[in-house]
Amino acid sequence: SLLGVAASILAGFYDVIFGSLFEFCHLIFEVVETGLDEFIKRLFHTEKRETGIIVFYILFVIAGFLIYLVWKILVQMTRRISHHFVNEWTELKTAVVSDWGAISVTNKITFISVFLLVNYLASFLLF
Repeated sequence: SLLGVAASILAGFYDVIFGSLFEFCHLIFEVVETGLDEFIKRLFHTEKRETGIIVFYILFVIAGFLIYLVWKILVQMTRRISHHFVNEWTELKTAVVSDWGAISVTNKITFISVFLLVNYLASFLLF
């Protein structure tokens, strides 16, 4: 169908974009690693194995620092989002309780009866 073709094209489009993005990131990493290799080799006059070990630990420290930064950002974002959800939930509870308290007893009984009736009828359609 036409919908299936459109979904396939969109899925393939994102697959190509993300594949190219990962390939580009890998290429940038290789360029940085090679440049760092040459810089360390010329700066310290080391052999290939020693240069590889030095570059590995430099990249290890950089990766650890970046992971630490991402972790701190994620913790702050999670804290901010959870604080927002708690505030929204508190406001919703307060509004519902105040609205429920303002309704008369007959309207409360009517509301509960209609709610139960709709759920009872919906149970025939869903189960």
